[in-house]
Order: sequence, then structure tokens, then C-alpha cells
Amino acid sequence: MGLHLSQLCRTSHGKDRSNKQPPSDPECTQEKVFGVLRDFLEPKSPLPLDLAVESLLKLLPTDAPDSEEIWRFGEDCFELAEMSSFKTSSHSRLAQLLEALGLSSHFTFLSAENGRIWRFDLLKYSMKDFCAGPDGGKPERYVNYNSFLAHLYEHRIFPTDPTYAVWAMRAAFEDERSDEEKAVRSAWILGAAQWILWNGQSIFNLILEPALYDVTYETWPDRAAWDAGCLYNGTAGLSLERWQFWKRRFGEVSQDSEVTDECKEVSTRAMAIMDLFEKNMVF
Repeated sequence: MGLHLSQLCRTSHGKDRSNKQPPSDPECTQEKVFGVLRDFLEPKSPLPLDLAVESLLKLLPTDAPDSEEIWRFGEDCFELAEMSSFKTSSHSRLAQLLEALGLSSHFTFLSAENGRIWRFDLLKYSMKDFCAGPDGGKPERYVNYNSFLAHLYEHRIFPTDPTYAVWAMRAAFEDERSDEEKAVRSAWILGAAQWILWNGQSIFNLILEPALYDVTYETWPDRAAWDAGCLYNGTAGLSLERWQFWKRRFGEVSQDSEVTDECKEVSTRAMAIMDLFEKNMVF
């Protein structure tokens, strides 16, 4: 990939680590971990999945899913994802890697309250830290970020939760974007499209059977997260009406001269996929 550890630009996650003991040699460990990730994502001769998992488990602390090294590992994954195009297999491969790593105690702990297993808890903080809209300098990073998240949810790295997908769609189609520059406006829409490309069928399943997945608007603990933007006046939450509104907006974008050609092309694909799900999954 031609990437180096010095290229990583981290954001502040705001978590208090004052009670943590610093690792003995964090920079050395991080360099080695990053090297494994880099080799695993090498397009020409990638490191096989089983060898990548074995190598990472040797480097990361055992039975310490809240450790500094695990936190940095999550940040590295998101940095690599944002620097890797959604058109490559990098996001899918990273999701597969995390899926395999999730079977290890390195990333798992049992809740004392109910014995429930939690995986990648710190990765969730990294996920939130990197949740920012596109900027004029590198708007593609927002697109790649959403692609990676869509792959993570498709691989069930986290429990079923359409919140990030709703946020991406709302930001693209329900908030006013007409005054933003072309590249940034296109990035919002391309970011939303990633959820349809890589997680679309799963999202549509949630519309068809919300109670089955416990994702109903009435029972969701944070309804405000699913509220509608100013340009959408229909049913809040995840509904067929809202899905069709998003599909219609993808169709309009595909003919919009105020977005990039890539945005038009991907929007056309997203609309077609959404229409396909509607026609073939509703009985």
C-alpha cells in the first residue's frame, strides 16, 4: 500500500486513561502491528488471513480488551480504512480480519452483570472519533469511512444497529447541502451510498422485520438519533417510506449537474439496488 506509520493522524477520543498502566514499548508494538496490517492489505501478494491473525495475536496483549494497544489497533484500522478506496477489497478484508480476531480473548470480555460477551468495545470509540463529515481537502476519507463501517456491520462485528446508516442517509439527503462545494456535496452522497452497496440487504431486512431484530423506533433507547432532517417530512426511524425517499433522492442525484460524475454513477447503482430489494424481498 505504500503507507507508513508516520502517515497516521489520530483524533482525540477523549477517554480518560489516567488509570491505565502504559505499555512497556508501545511504539515498537504499534509499528509491528501496523506492519502486519499493511502486509495483509497488500494488493499484489497479501498476507493470508490466518497468518495475519496469528501474527497480531502474538503482538497484542492477552485478556486485555481495554488496553492501550487494543485502542491503538482500532485507530490504525480506521486510519487505514479511510486511506483505502471503497473500490478496493481493503474494507472487506479488514472486516474479515476483525471478525476472525473477535473470537479471541484479546478483544472479548464478559460482563459481570449478566455474563454477556462484548467484543471490540474500544473499537466503538474509534468509530465515533472518526465520525466526521467530509472536508474540502480530502472528502474521499468520509466515503471510505462509511464503506468500512458498512462492511463492519455486514460482518456482524457489532450488534445490529442501523443508526450510522440512518445518519449517513440523513446527512446526504435530509439536510440542506445546496451551498456546499461540489466535491463535498458529492462525498456526503457517496458516503450514504456505501451503506446500500455493502449493507443494503441487511438494512432492508430491518425495515421488513424490525421487531425481529429489536430495532423498532418505539423501543429504541435513543429515538432522537433516528429523527428526520429538515428536507424529509415522512415517518421517522427506519421505515419503507423513508427508504423510498432515499431511493428517490439517489435517482435525482444521478441526473444532478452539481455533483461529480462518480457520484452520479454510484447513485445510479444504489438506486437500482434499492429498487431490486423492494421488488424481490417484499411478498
